[in-house]
Amino acid sequence: MQYFVKPFIRIPLYHYSQFIPSIASTLKNLSPTQLTQFHQLIQNDDEKQLKLIAYLVQKLKPGLIPYKHILLQQIRSRSIESNQDLEYAIKLIQKIQNPEFYLNEYINTIQEKRIHSCIIQINQKYPGLCKSEQLVRIQEQFPECTQELMNKMIVNRQNQPKQQIYQKIQTFTPRDIPEQHNEPEQLEKHKYITQGKIVLRFPPEPNGFLHLGHVRSIRLNFYSAEQLNGDCYLRYDDTNPANEKQIYIDQIEDNVKWFGHKPTHITYASDYFPFIFDCAIKLIKENKAFICEQNREEMKEFRRNKQPSPYRNRDMNESLRIFNEMQEGKYPESKYTLRLKIDYQHSNPTLRDPVAYRVLYTQHPKSGDKWKVYPMYDFAHCICDSLENITHSLCTLEFEIRRELYYWILSNLNLYKPFVYEFSRLNVSNNMLSKRKIGKMIEMGIVNGWDDPRLLTLAGLRKRGYTPQAINDFIDQVSVPRGGNEQIISIKLLENCIRKELDKKVPKIMAILNPILIDVEIDKNTIKQVYVQQDDVKLIDNPEFYGLSPNKQVCLRFFGVVLCEDIILENDKPKYIKVKLISTDLNDRKKLKGQINWLDKQDCIAATVNEYSYLFDTENPAEIPEFWNQINKNSLQIYDVKVPKSLEYKIGDRFQFERNGFYIVDSLKDGHIYFNKIVGLSEGEKKNLK
Repeated sequence: MQYFVKPFIRIPLYHYSQFIPSIASTLKNLSPTQLTQFHQLIQNDDEKQLKLIAYLVQKLKPGLIPYKHILLQQIRSRSIESNQDLEYAIKLIQKIQNPEFYLNEYINTIQEKRIHSCIIQINQKYPGLCKSEQLVRIQEQFPECTQELMNKMIVNRQNQPKQQIYQKIQTFTPRDIPEQHNEPEQLEKHKYITQGKIVLRFPPEPNGFLHLGHVRSIRLNFYSAEQLNGDCYLRYDDTNPANEKQIYIDQIEDNVKWFGHKPTHITYASDYFPFIFDCAIKLIKENKAFICEQNREEMKEFRRNKQPSPYRNRDMNESLRIFNEMQEGKYPESKYTLRLKIDYQHSNPTLRDPVAYRVLYTQHPKSGDKWKVYPMYDFAHCICDSLENITHSLCTLEFEIRRELYYWILSNLNLYKPFVYEFSRLNVSNNMLSKRKIGKMIEMGIVNGWDDPRLLTLAGLRKRGYTPQAINDFIDQVSVPRGGNEQIISIKLLENCIRKELDKKVPKIMAILNPILIDVEIDKNTIKQVYVQQDDVKLIDNPEFYGLSPNKQVCLRFFGVVLCEDIILENDKPKYIKVKLISTDLNDRKKLKGQINWLDKQDCIAATVNEYSYLFDTENPAEIPEFWNQINKNSLQIYDVKVPKSLEYKIGDRFQFERNGFYIVDSLKDGHIYFNKIVGLSEGEKKNLK
């Protein structure tokens, strides 16, 4: 039976029942793309294995692709014998990618016994996927796993060198598409031009400021090119002038340089507009593109229902004439579009005769009003990649569905085809990494522009006090996975990266947040005035609080033991405090748990601190339609602070305020200093009094 599968894999689905009746129903559920994958995977498999492979193809989400061949091996070794077994294997793989993975919920199931070897092989092929305690847990649940094998896995995990981000490029293995392969003469010409170098590109759209999510691409492309002695383009995808501004163009280049990268070339998609326009003309003349008059809603409805445009068979000469007249500015914006004639019934919606060009009468930041028609991103992007001889076109997973369109365009234009690979989009908890949604928050007045320090835009992170080194360290730790766009990285990992860097570099100073004045009676004739923090004072004492309370002794650090005699209130809050010096003896000072920071009134100056916390109360605001309702209303708190006046404070200087965290000088106005809080201390380092 298996001998009939391959010869007929591309015939219409209704023929399957004639040749493979036992799996006809399964194959009818596969899309053309899945049928191609099925064809690539099968060998001399029996009927049961063919059904499982077909089911596997249906379940191959992006995050499972690295495990495809392991699962296939388990099917052929009969460790996986049913769809249910396969479902359990997939669940375990998804769990094993999660740091909280444990096998509790699968204990005593027969399916788990059948597929335990699948887990073992995953760990052998991908050492480091599990923590040591998780491997021990596997051994507890599966006695078949010998101690020798478990020890080997743990040693492999411990000895596995951390793969640098640039090294990953050499291991990328995308889904195979027949159209992606170059003709020998195209490949030869490409290699001659590039001299065998790796050529990458970072292609942002200048419609907003870059955010943390873009750094993964910056790091992957620029850093990899530098390490592999290749080239990297900074190419602006300026195909939609309605949303593009010069300020965004300038900011992008500035941020790339901030990370220490120098693009080999700085280009614009608009540099290639004449060639891209000629490509559209070529496709019209070959009857592979047509002028359509459907409006947006009609086109959307027809494409969803897999119906052809009523203008699909428009005369080629008429389409050619109208397209040239569109560029001459003879028609309003919504009158015509140029669409590619691919397959309006294709299972991949991006191939259902997509739009290639539309009319826009918007001033372009680079070319002015020269062009009246603009190519869509999908049409221009692949052509630009080809013209620049990009070797690796790297983008995020939401573009994977467009890969077939990418190669269709280049194949039909007979152009060189780069290697395309998609990786997971970066999502960070309690924040938003979407230019469109950030723009919405700016418009609503939720944040104060693109450089608001609560945002994870690069401008916001710079203003907050983050460094390129800390951000790169974060990107290197999260790396370039392909596990789907749903994974959310905890913002605490980013905080830990900047905290670790600053802890080694910045000076520590004693600064007093929310200061309260204290009169320290040295003797009957001497009063010393100092400031302490408000959270070091409580009207009612408790055993776990080591700060100032009435009739309680504490130590002012490096000074002496004092007794709190009186707390004067204003509006039910402490205004100032009277204390009496008891002892300056070192032994007496050491006996007390309460060690309070303070600054002499004569030796400090007033400043202001912007204390930032998470912008959203929820971990994943992106999944909430009205995300603005989840804003943390206390994400910005403004406090008074006293800092030593003996120091010099310049914009950009960073300090650790003891017991409080790390801060940067944001601005100096009329001699007044404004600090932004970068990050607090780690839980283990916090010395705040309770």
